Amino acid sequence: MTIHNKKVKIEYECNLCRKTRVIYVDPTLHSEVDSKGYTEYVDLHNCADSKLNAIILYVDKSLTVRSQVPVKLGTDARTEQITSFNIPTPQKVDLSTKKISKLKSFKGKNLKTIEINDRLRQSKFVLDGSQGVEVESNSELGYIDIKAQINKQIELERAKEWLSKLASILEAIILLDEEMLSYLILYLDPNLEKNPSTDEILELDLILHAKSAYPHSTLKFYSVFRRQWNNIIDTLTFKNFSNYEKIITHCIGNQHKTLLDVYQQKLAKNISFEDFITIVNELSQLGFLNIEKIEFITITD
Repeated sequence: MTIHNKKVKIEYECNLCRKTRVIYVDPTLHSEVDSKGYTEYVDLHNCADSKLNAIILYVDKSLTVRSQVPVKLGTDARTEQITSFNIPTPQKVDLSTKKISKLKSFKGKNLKTIEINDRLRQSKFVLDGSQGVEVESNSELGYIDIKAQINKQIELERAKEWLSKLASILEAIILLDEEMLSYLILYLDPNLEKNPSTDEILELDLILHAKSAYPHSTLKFYSVFRRQWNNIIDTLTFKNFSNYEKIITHCIGNQHKTLLDVYQQKLAKNISFEDFITIVNELSQLGFLNIEKIEFITITD
């Protein structure tokens, strides 16, 4: 473990391809891990025989990789422990069921139920609700399957496209915090009525990364934003200068606050989370915010 721009380095050697893989994370991501616990990371990379492979990493509070487990695909998908560390890892993917909590503002008008079968995190995330029309989709590599019951007024192909995009995002996430699934369904429910746009897919991605992504800005970006406001206002979803300005201001010099931290600590009383994500996405696309996401890289000699 080493320090890198106030981040710490987690490093391991893949037991399948022997590549050295590293990731730099903020140590606060592990602040809630007790001395005997661990956090699960997923590293999807070009592995042995140049094939994409997913590795589950069990990382303890000291940010040491205690175990690595490859996830095999197929109808009888299995995991296989290939290290000697005494970490409990299942030999078969028996997905543990976890309930998705509903936020108070969730209406369930279009999204009645959802079941996310996530082989990477060996979990089945479930939102209970009333019956509707069933639709399902899966991720490109097959690690994520999603089934949902939706309002019968919603076009099935449109809903399937939403679920397909969601599955692909979940498949690529390194560190998933289950709390964000509550915000996910809050966002998805009204948006099922329309086709997913590029911006909305980016917003889905931001929501699911909100507890592991860090928004940065600078005084220079803030100054340019103020000068350019009258030129960009017509391209923005909202016309409220104050909300855009506040978000940039709270991100100037930010190092350790995640997207969700910025929202909950500074803006939750003034703006909904969905609107916050929309504004963050627009500011990012315009170059006034930089969204830093954690990612694995390969170290070569």
